[in-house]
Amino acid sequence: MDSILVCPICAESLQLHEQSQGYYCNNKHYIDKNAQGYWSFVTSPKFKGSSESRQQLRAKRFLKASGILSPLVKQVSSVFSDVAEGKDEVNHLNYQCNDGFYIRALSTLSTLSTLSTLSAQAEDNVTHWGVSEADNALFAASKDTTPANLLLTPFKKLPFKSDAIDIVTVFEAQLKGKECLRVLKPDGALLLLVPGARHLWQLKQKIYQNLLEKPQQLNLPKDVEIINTTEIKFNADVSGEQAITLLDMNNLSWRVNDELAHQIKQTSFEQLEFDYVLLHLKKR
Repeated sequence: MDSILVCPICAESLQLHEQSQGYYCNNKHYIDKNAQGYWSFVTSPKFKGSSESRQQLRAKRFLKASGILSPLVKQVSSVFSDVAEGKDEVNHLNYQCNDGFYIRALSTLSTLSTLSTLSAQAEDNVTHWGVSEADNALFAASKDTTPANLLLTPFKKLPFKSDAIDIVTVFEAQLKGKECLRVLKPDGALLLLVPGARHLWQLKQKIYQNLLEKPQQLNLPKDVEIINTTEIKFNADVSGEQAITLLDMNNLSWRVNDELAHQIKQTSFEQLEFDYVLLHLKKR
């Protein structure tokens, strides 16, 4: 049976071999699931991808497992469930899936029982796909039994047919290029999570002098339109080590020198502000 995947070598439709869980095309190109639990769609020996240190991956995993982001995931799960509701079958692509945290949170197989998840009936109809350029992140996702098809692939050319995905989610990442829109169905949904104006405000005050709140600037592709926006705001007590991890997750750590990093690690942040906007977008 044909899948929604295409061969990274010849662009022919791929078929799944049920017994081996490997993919193949009519031109006899094969992609096997490796021992680390994911499929590699990398064909160029020059591909370097990206990777995080084991320490970074562990720190992010511990932060998310602490429950600090539970209000965020609860709201994201609710919106995702609303978008998926009523569809017979849903192919969900988590772009830059990292260690698979959000896929696990959106699934009823999640061990985080306090988080809102899809109803059992809706989840039965959802097939999750996670793509990353970081092989160690996919290994971590597989090790945590993330209920998804995990693919190592260059972001500049995703191995999916055009108009094949019902829901694309982009969390903790920037939307770059047009591949996410190419693979999204005309009536599909793109859920994009972006930081709000006061996100991590007390932390940013440590980095920027004379910090001023500015209106949020949304740099969205021209060929999308906003269907709905959901503001997600909450506060949480955060340790210094967790604060450093949050800076790393929000691409702010490069602005922190060793002296400031040491200072932040020694500081507890009471009621740190978390401010997100979840955008529900569709193709024009």
